[in-house]
Amino acid sequence: MPLDSTHPQFDSNITDWTTQRDLYGGETLVKSKEQQYLPATPGMLIDGIKKGEIGYAVYEGYIKRAVFPDYVKDGVDTLVGMLHYKPPVIELPEQLEDMREDATLTGETLEDLLRRVNYEQLLTGRVGLLADLPSAPVGTPALDKGADNTQLLPYIETYVAESVRNWDEAVNAEGYRALNLVVLDESGYRRTNNFDWELEKRYRVLQLGNLDANEPEGTAVYLAGTFNDKNNASIEYNASNMVSPTYRGTELQEIPFVFVNTRDLLSTPDVAPLLGLGRLSLAIYRGEADYRQALFMQGQDTLVVMGGTRNPDGTTGEDDAIRTGAGSRIDVDQGGDAKFIGVSSLGLSEMRSAIENDRKRAEARAGQLINAKSAVESGEALKTRLTAQTATLNQIALSGAQGLENILRVCATWVGADPDKVKVTPNMEFGEMVLNPADLTALMQARMNGAPLSKKSIHDLMASKRLTSLDYEDELELIAQEDEEALKQTAAKVKLLAEATGGQRPGGREPVDKNAPPANKPPADE
Repeated sequence: MPLDSTHPQFDSNITDWTTQRDLYGGETLVKSKEQQYLPATPGMLIDGIKKGEIGYAVYEGYIKRAVFPDYVKDGVDTLVGMLHYKPPVIELPEQLEDMREDATLTGETLEDLLRRVNYEQLLTGRVGLLADLPSAPVGTPALDKGADNTQLLPYIETYVAESVRNWDEAVNAEGYRALNLVVLDESGYRRTNNFDWELEKRYRVLQLGNLDANEPEGTAVYLAGTFNDKNNASIEYNASNMVSPTYRGTELQEIPFVFVNTRDLLSTPDVAPLLGLGRLSLAIYRGEADYRQALFMQGQDTLVVMGGTRNPDGTTGEDDAIRTGAGSRIDVDQGGDAKFIGVSSLGLSEMRSAIENDRKRAEARAGQLINAKSAVESGEALKTRLTAQTATLNQIALSGAQGLENILRVCATWVGADPDKVKVTPNMEFGEMVLNPADLTALMQARMNGAPLSKKSIHDLMASKRLTSLDYEDELELIAQEDEEALKQTAAKVKLLAEATGGQRPGGREPVDKNAPPANKPPADE
């Protein structure tokens, strides 16, 4: 039974997954694939597109002049940054606490692991998480029943969409799904003979119970095995390679593998969320290649001579290599003519306009407009627009966190901890809401009008936006000190003013006697 077989859904999605990863890799990687992403023109094909042929030399210039836009990379990096604008909250039982800072074989933290999960969700829409036990240290028993592996914690391994080649699951009468088979591709280059490297084909098989039958969780034992071949030949399945990993003698009755998509944790793949952006990036790439090829051709006019040419001494020209430019001359027979002809520029403006429109659409898809107006928008307006543009991010954040939580619960079960104590809460605030003076005035006005909003709540909001670093009590104390100091300063100024004027009003005028009659009115006894 060869392990090279793939799931039908893998076959229908692998091209899109590979394309998205290549686009994220950037211009050098995309151009190295040549005609896979930038087809040669008919003229190049006629001239021969194999290396050494004229058509291939023309194609090399064609592909080098093309401009490739990095919209997929910019979009993924921007959205991952938004997803981790604030760190997630991860709760663990005491037995798994060490995994918080060391969750993978490469020493990643759980927060870093979640970031990588989100990255894969955005790039291909799919990632797999496997809980496994590390190899036993030298001098200790193997990891099997009765082995002393109590000092070893499980670790989590990630598998990109392209590495999960095959899978199967059982569905009971209630519709509950249980993974029964997962085949993972771990092929890669491995160093041999000190400095040499060679490609080794390697597959990991995960199964629940009997390979030939789909069984529900809780009724069969989890088995795992690896199969490899350095000759890159087809690898056959061998049941004798399958073992049951145990921890403190505990066997699992489920495959410790979790699919994480953009919207759910099902085995059915989701469409990559930025697939449309990737296709638009390729359209821009091809359009740029044609546009710049047209510009190049327009600057490479062809000289046409009508009538024979003559040498400077008047004899008939015998030199076929006619030279043009400063310091050169061309003599033609009487009645002859010479002129340059070239590619028409009539379509260049339409090509440029089409590329510009595609770029605007791509920038909108990539999320580059999110911060364009944050400096002038009110907090509520920005928050509303962010909510409208990041609806998909909500699903990605929740499913990514749920996938990590599920695999950590498997680890908790393995080590005998309470899986219900595992909780992963993702950040759901994807951008900073601007809080300006107009917002604060509106909040205070709403409070005065009867809104159930305390001064402390307003202060807490200001603190969350880093407008203050003090807690509420310290803020009130500092305000009281400032008010007291302001009163003292005002009293001191009044006293100094009175002493300087001798009790007179400013301007040298006498103090006003409220009992004195008006200046234009005689006393009452007159």
